[in-house]
Amino acid sequence: DFQFLPFMWGSSQLIGHKRILPKSFVNPDIYEHFAKDYMFLGCIKYINQVKTGPFAEHSNQLWNISGVPHWEKVNSGFIKMYKAEVLGKCPVVQHFLFGSLLSIQPATGT
Repeated sequence: DFQFLPFMWGSSQLIGHKRILPKSFVNPDIYEHFAKDYMFLGCIKYINQVKTGPFAEHSNQLWNISGVPHWEKVNSGFIKMYKAEVLGKCPVVQHFLFGSLLSIQPATGT
């Protein structure tokens, strides 16, 4: 469940980037060069270090993201997926420790 966070946060880092587009992250030159600067690309580099075979086969969902036109859409997709697959699942949320930093109360609109 925690594995969503680096991709969600990392894709937000890349919103508005002029040179690194979603279609670029599967390029080894891109993720090797920028892995230390961008969390998303660091995750892609790590996946390619620990898995063998074509990226499209071992990480198909991520491969599909490379076809999305903008990082805004990638990020909003990760947020929707996090809400549905993590926050929307009682077996996961029951282990969250709610308190002053993470309130169970709904956020108020500002």
